[in-house]
Amino acid sequence: MAQDFERNFITNVGTTAQDIPDGSDFGSDNTIIGIHMANKSDNAITASCFMTMATNNTGNTGDLFTFTVTVAGGVFVLDGATKPAITLLKGFTYVFDQADASNSGHLLKFKTAAGGSAYTTGVTHTGTPGSAGAKTTIAVASDAPDSLYYYCNAHGDSMGNTIALTNAHYLIKDAPIPANSALQVLDGGAKLVVQNGDRLFFQSSTVTSLDVWVSRVDAIS
Repeated sequence: MAQDFERNFITNVGTTAQDIPDGSDFGSDNTIIGIHMANKSDNAITASCFMTMATNNTGNTGDLFTFTVTVAGGVFVLDGATKPAITLLKGFTYVFDQADASNSGHLLKFKTAAGGSAYTTGVTHTGTPGSAGAKTTIAVASDAPDSLYYYCNAHGDSMGNTIALTNAHYLIKDAPIPANSALQVLDGGAKLVVQNGDRLFFQSSTVTSLDVWVSRVDAIS
């Protein structure tokens, strides 16, 4: 069986998680054979690598991710996508930035399902929608349900859509990397099989401090 060796690289990874391959999942069965994480800063950092088994229609699913919220056509628009169904990770915190003037009168809230009861666990509202600094923050509990719904407090369910909640599966979490040093994982012949729909994310405790190389080979027999 033929083998296809590939290498992916991302640079300047910081406190917002970035994924490999860039913005997409693994399109077929693959085997990761090496992960190299390099601390490019002059200070010690901690680094994490986690996998998800769900894609997010709006892009990045990492911890502390901020969705830019606007309102157009009577619905919420998240990062340019019209009321998309989204995926969030349990144990992570997300910010829905409602500072844009179009948010005036449209407080984004959560409920258990369309037509369901309000969900307020870990939810904080800051400021007035449409004003500078306005945001809705949700710290997704590790025991949160598997789905929620986002909606407008004044105009109901039609402005929002479903939220799938799933777990992040850590390969390494908060590993210390000294200044100008590196960490290698899953090396020396260790193998991790990833499949279509899987996404691999990296995150650092410090902004723009981490460079990551992932070596992988397709079609392992």
